[in-house]
Amino acid sequence: MEEKLLIRFLERKCEVEEARLVLQWIEQSEENKAAFVRLQSLWTAIEMDKATELNEACVRSIIHQVKAPRIRRNWYGAIATIASCAAAILLFVFVYPYFNRTPEYDYEALLKNIPSGKEITLMQGSDTKLKLADETADVDYQKKAAIIVNDTLQIEKDTDSKVLNTLHIPYGKRSKLILADGTLVFLNAGSTLIYPSEFSGSVREVYLDGEAYFDVRKSKDIKFQVKTAYKTIEVLGTQFNVSVDKESKKFETVLVNGRIALNGNERQIEIEPNQYYVYSESTRTEQIRKVDVADYISWKDGRLRFKEERMESVLRKLEKIYNINVNLKNPKYLTYQVTGNLNLKNTPEETLDVLMSILVPDNHLNRSNMYQLTVNK
Repeated sequence: MEEKLLIRFLERKCEVEEARLVLQWIEQSEENKAAFVRLQSLWTAIEMDKATELNEACVRSIIHQVKAPRIRRNWYGAIATIASCAAAILLFVFVYPYFNRTPEYDYEALLKNIPSGKEITLMQGSDTKLKLADETADVDYQKKAAIIVNDTLQIEKDTDSKVLNTLHIPYGKRSKLILADGTLVFLNAGSTLIYPSEFSGSVREVYLDGEAYFDVRKSKDIKFQVKTAYKTIEVLGTQFNVSVDKESKKFETVLVNGRIALNGNERQIEIEPNQYYVYSESTRTEQIRKVDVADYISWKDGRLRFKEERMESVLRKLEKIYNINVNLKNPKYLTYQVTGNLNLKNTPEETLDVLMSILVPDNHLNRSNMYQLTVNK
């Protein structure tokens, strides 16, 4: 057995296959078990005394000492039995994390593999399984062997937890997703969620780019994590909205009920119901305040509510929702603050006319002349 591999194993830095090799070596003989117990004891002492270092020569010396025939056989059998029991306990402590941990992925690299287009796209690994031209899609992973789309279409499910699924929602579309654990996710326009077909290990981990509303299925022992480019949210079971905007380099979350935690600039922050958290990557600043959560989650029910929000921000949301470009002919209106409640089931023109009436409540004004609308192809 290589000394370097044993050291990496003790440091918990080796891969799963390497951990299996160490496990096989330990089980090969009672001497190996005894050597491992000695190594682990030394490693524990080193952890308490950072000035000491475990090197290859030290590992080699311990293995040689244990294998040297200096102990009488009748005593050796008893020691070997004790070492075997101790090794079994220590193996659980050391090996279990290797086989139970959530693999680390380069999610940003996976986002680059999403094919361009106006269709809702579902991928398993690098394989595109579905391109849907519909305005919305309901995707359900609760069945063991199949993914159900819009209650009728069945796609074979790859149940390997290491194979990630990617659901991409382009501008102008929305989707509802039920994960394998029963967690409900609403994905807004221009959003992508990366997740496994089946959860395994001690963490249920997903990655979000864009905006989503989560209704997380409670689990006493397995926490749920939403990773993003800027922050990671941890939760046991709750309802909350998350938005990640890479153009403005802004992260936002609002909690409906339950409790969520995330890493703040200086400490771990816990968000309470009806609280809104915003973080700016550009300025490295963060803020928490009380809000009306309905203003932040109304989009999932086909409404867009806003209160004293800049016109520029409202227009940007509508551009994503409808996959359009809107240019106001008078740029000064972009800085105006507006309050309203728009029905997103209306056409873009109808919605914009209502918005213009909120902006300039003049019944004699031809509002269609206030803006130019272009539909993206």
